[in-house]
Amino acid sequence: MAGGLVTAPGRGVRIGADVIQIFSKQNTRWMGRALEEEEARAFREESARTGMETVAVHCAYLINLASAKEAVRTRSLYALEDEASRAAMLGVPYLVMHPGSSGEDPEDTGEGRISKALRAFGRFPRGLTLLLENTAGQGNSIGRTMEQLRRLIDASGSPPDVAVCLDSAHLFEAGYDISGDEGWEGLLEELTRHALLPLVRIWHLNDSKTTLGSRVDRHSHIGEGHIGLSGFRRIVTHPGFRKLPMLLETPKDGQDEYEKDIRNLATLRNLCAARGGE
Repeated sequence: MAGGLVTAPGRGVRIGADVIQIFSKQNTRWMGRALEEEEARAFREESARTGMETVAVHCAYLINLASAKEAVRTRSLYALEDEASRAAMLGVPYLVMHPGSSGEDPEDTGEGRISKALRAFGRFPRGLTLLLENTAGQGNSIGRTMEQLRRLIDASGSPPDVAVCLDSAHLFEAGYDISGDEGWEGLLEELTRHALLPLVRIWHLNDSKTTLGSRVDRHSHIGEGHIGLSGFRRIVTHPGFRKLPMLLETPKDGQDEYEKDIRNLATLRNLCAARGGE
């Protein structure tokens, strides 16, 4: 979004992406400056002109609906409302949010706070779905397991506008060994058992710099971390996932901002082709 939101679709075109995810404001601030309709319209028009579909707005990282501090939870709700309004103005269908961290409090207490907040929030703007992203489990973050995500949704009243975003690095760091067949099948079994499979709407494809079950969130380039290429082949060729939007959140450590994204995309597309994926 450097240079304005309207520049994002062109950056997607530059790397050869089909879809992109954006921040609609600074990701380390509670609130951004008001999004003007003229700016939103320019973004929608540029998206149409380039053919680049923005499938998700990622919420700011400060939002924590599980916080033990009431003031933080209140600010988080206002920030979530702002994020939802901005995404709706931009015409983006999904809003991705980390559920939050309970800090020193028990995880079930944090879960209750998140669910209460989502019930209080009510319905999201028409056409917008909130996606709860699974977490690595760092710092008592909520959403580490598929069972926990299911409990959050159920306790929120199973609203039709709340679903799931899966992050490959977070899965691995939380203890799901998606680098091998057994761990992958175990994940699919859990998703099926908790009726989450049809609720997965987006994948974040990131390799992990840290080891299995580390509960430390550090992303790496595709095939250069502990998950490895075979793990990503399973994701991109799985019949239930291969038509879903998949997004890179890998490091920007190349010679320019595009180099590594182009390479990671090529790697993933080769994995699709190797198994007849789409």
